[in-house]
Amino acid sequence: MEREIAINILMDYETKKTYLNIALANGLPDTMTQAGKNLVTRLVYGTVQYRLRLDYELRPWIKGKRVRTFERMVLLMSVYEHLYLDMPDYAIVDEAVKLTKKNRGRRSATFVNAVLRHCFNNPQDLDGLDEDMRLSIEESIPLWIVKMFTHQYGQEATKKICHSFNEIPLKSARVNTLHLTREQFLEKYKGFEKGHLSGDAVILKKGTLTNHPAFINGDMIIQDESAQKVAQLLNPSGADEVVDMCSAPGGKTTHLAALMNNKGHIDACDIYVHKGKLILENCDRLGVTNVSVIIGDSTDLSIFNGKQYDKVLLDGPCTGLGVLGRKPEIRYHDSEIMDKIIPIQQKLLDNAYSLCKNKGNIVYSTCTLNKKENETQIASLIKRHKDLHIVQERTIFPYEYHSDGFYMCLLEKD
Repeated sequence: MEREIAINILMDYETKKTYLNIALANGLPDTMTQAGKNLVTRLVYGTVQYRLRLDYELRPWIKGKRVRTFERMVLLMSVYEHLYLDMPDYAIVDEAVKLTKKNRGRRSATFVNAVLRHCFNNPQDLDGLDEDMRLSIEESIPLWIVKMFTHQYGQEATKKICHSFNEIPLKSARVNTLHLTREQFLEKYKGFEKGHLSGDAVILKKGTLTNHPAFINGDMIIQDESAQKVAQLLNPSGADEVVDMCSAPGGKTTHLAALMNNKGHIDACDIYVHKGKLILENCDRLGVTNVSVIIGDSTDLSIFNGKQYDKVLLDGPCTGLGVLGRKPEIRYHDSEIMDKIIPIQQKLLDNAYSLCKNKGNIVYSTCTLNKKENETQIASLIKRHKDLHIVQERTIFPYEYHSDGFYMCLLEKD
């Protein structure tokens, strides 16, 4: 049953081009056991995560053949089980054949059977590949990303970055300090441990965060540790007027509110009405009372009606090349996405400058490791606005704290 559900979810993801987490949420039956849900989740995410490697293993046996989407998904998932799960090959083949026969008939089942037996008995050799290509196939990270990281950070760091993207992410959350301290939280809720990077972070050792009593009670919000460092870097006081230019779903906004102890005021902006509602829902659940939502595009200064702020947070849109562990589908985006995002980042940064009062602060952050979107953008911004200077700049690599990869820069306006 689990494999059929997993294939249906993969088909939904592949044919509708939806987000993987949405396809998974829509495809998991409520009546399924937690163990069953865990297996389906692992099959779905693993198949997408390791797709380059799986394609590489399958290529010699399907080259030149027209393979329909259903059969391709069955083959990919089966090779994932063969390479990464502790299952005997005969059981993998048997399940794949039964599944294909039920949905596509005997002829397709015979094809799947033959391809898998050839594939399992003849593993592909990676030794003849150059260093970048080998790393790309081994870790299933597209070659353009590997080459870019190698150019920007060197080969050894790139190996660690790519490997970290295939490790199981930690179940990180931020304690809502409007309700209780981290020490009080750990005393109240067992099964958590302190985070490794943020003073407000806790990590759940077993179970799920979304249906945990601490989440339902508003005593925590799900947030990666790296992301928690962003609001802390801006460090607003209760006397400040603050704007979060790209707020949804409100993780950093509500963190700012907690740091301000619900004093001062925060304008939280998002372009979509439904995301504005999500910000307000999070504020309500966490007991945040100093936030107003502005629905509008922060590339358009007119939505702010000439207002300026003591503190400006711009957690900008980016390629997401720091969160490939949590969102494996992002790794397969085309490199041309940068051409669209970089001009938007530039416009948002110029608007952040305009929104910031003299002697005020701006934090620019992204969840990418691409220097063209990070350090280069800041250098260009300072060139355009001579009265800005860097106070602190930091890149957090995913292998350092088993967190997301993040860039953040604190600027001051003279």
